[in-house]
Amino acid sequence: MSDHHELDVGKFALTNEQVRQRLASVPFKMRKRRQQFVKVPWTWVDKLAGATGQTYCVALCLLHLHWQQKGGPVKLANGMLRIDGVSRQSKWRALSDLEHRGLVTVERRPRRSPMIHLSHL
Repeated sequence: MSDHHELDVGKFALTNEQVRQRLASVPFKMRKRRQQFVKVPWTWVDKLAGATGQTYCVALCLLHLHWQQKGGPVKLANGMLRIDGVSRQSKWRALSDLEHRGLVTVERRPRRSPMIHLSHL
């Protein structure tokens, strides 16, 4: 009678190959994003000389969003940058750097994502 109620854990075990496949699978959003590209104006390349990697990452993200929206100000959320490994604090440092370099104007909004106006396009 107890045989009918026992759970065979072996039926649910994953092989090492199955574990590797699940860990290696890339979410659809990431795969789609990797197929996209960014055009960078030479004026931006010149003004970004000596910038950190995080600043470059934020700059490229802004250019892509600006193109995707067909112009106008860009709302820069943290989630979009988190995918690229840019923290909230790094985003703000990068925006300050880009503003200092004259590439963007940042409209700071309390408790909301900033609106970014791109220049030199």
